[in-house]
Amino acid sequence: MKVITNAFWLSFGRIGADLLSFVLFAAISRIFGPSGTGEYSYAFAIATLIALTSTAGFEEYGIRQYARAAPHERAQLWQDILSTQCVQLLIGISALAIFLLSSDQRGGALIVILELTIYVVGWMISHTFFVPALASQAMMRPALTDLTCRATAIIYALAMTLTPHPSLPWLLAGFPLAGVVLAALALHSAVQHKVSLRLARHWRGVFVTWRGTSAFAGSEALNQFYARADVLLIAYFLGNASVGLYATDIKFVEVGILPLVLLGTAAYPLLSTHAARDQVAFGHSARDFTRIVFFFSGWLAVAIYFLIPLLLVPLFGAKFAPAVTWLPWFALFAALKAWEVAFYRLLYAVRRQLFYCGSLLVGTVLIVILNFQLIPRHGILGAIGAAIASILVVDLICAYGLLRQLGGAFLTSVAARLALALAITAAAVAAAHKFASIGPLATALLACGLFPLLGVLLGMVPHPRRSLLLRQPHADQP
Repeated sequence: MKVITNAFWLSFGRIGADLLSFVLFAAISRIFGPSGTGEYSYAFAIATLIALTSTAGFEEYGIRQYARAAPHERAQLWQDILSTQCVQLLIGISALAIFLLSSDQRGGALIVILELTIYVVGWMISHTFFVPALASQAMMRPALTDLTCRATAIIYALAMTLTPHPSLPWLLAGFPLAGVVLAALALHSAVQHKVSLRLARHWRGVFVTWRGTSAFAGSEALNQFYARADVLLIAYFLGNASVGLYATDIKFVEVGILPLVLLGTAAYPLLSTHAARDQVAFGHSARDFTRIVFFFSGWLAVAIYFLIPLLLVPLFGAKFAPAVTWLPWFALFAALKAWEVAFYRLLYAVRRQLFYCGSLLVGTVLIVILNFQLIPRHGILGAIGAAIASILVVDLICAYGLLRQLGGAFLTSVAARLALALAITAAAVAAAHKFASIGPLATALLACGLFPLLGVLLGMVPHPRRSLLLRQPHADQP
């Protein structure tokens, strides 16, 4: 079961590093408070935007094209990708220089932005250099390399928190080195997959690659701006302390959705190949993938609603108690955001990346307009409402774009099964409260244990041995 194996390794590597990152986030929250947490989150937002300018589009485009290409076509394809990545990196460096010269940030805040930018750029460039391995479904080594480099930087930062009077710039000093080393190891991985490091001699290949990556790059840029527009506007209207509270709840959503994103990465080469060669097989695989994502979206929502409120204050401290009141809304947002994970991956596989980019454009415009209207009136709750409304619009547009592949009846059915599982879980919890008077922890465990059982009984989880997505592919498949 190659997809499951690759999903495991990707999840092991990425979630392991992200859990350490979560611990670091909690440590920064406790040491520096909401203000320092806001500075850290703001710097990451800027770093991600600069990194997108440098690397956007290459991973998704490269994996799909590499998986579809005949062996004799891959050398030229890689040469064009590598050359375009180098040009794009120069553009990103120019954007960083312009930001540093024009920014009103000074001292330690500017150093933190620079440190995290080098780290995120190196990390995202490694995704480009890992394309030959990922497209060949050899995902274990990239996952472990990513984990090792990121974990080293985070462990160093955690060690620095134990020193007297730690400063945020010194605490994050290991991150830029980790980003550079990770990019170098990813490039070495590409060489091991017998690709050339020669750059293209003509600009034609660069322009062809740019044209191919443009919709992917647009989607990534819009997605990141869309995901951080609320953070930037909360900082503008309410200050860094409010950003810290909001970012704390968002962190649970990001960590919870991550396994679904990595499942999509593991399934992407197979989905892309089926979409190009066998529409019937693609339809079966796409529906199985959608069922899995919808199932886990509900489980994630249940966990955020019932379990996370019990963990937030013990993890981050009493100053973050106000963030607990917003978690029920973030549970709904997490479920809707998870649906997007399924839809965009399928749209990429069927070469409808421009359609997804258009949906994000609509969602981005909507979230900015709503945030300007709602944050001054309702504070953080207004930002959450804007996020929920905009992601719902994105989901509906994406679902419309996949009607031919998935079918309206299937989408209605899987959504109805998810709603039924959630309703039964809520009813069971209410009954337990009424007749057994169980406490918050027992309530959370009941809800988190009951929902997956209901999901399986309602047919939301495909059988691994009968699924074209999950079972071991035939020898003629990648």
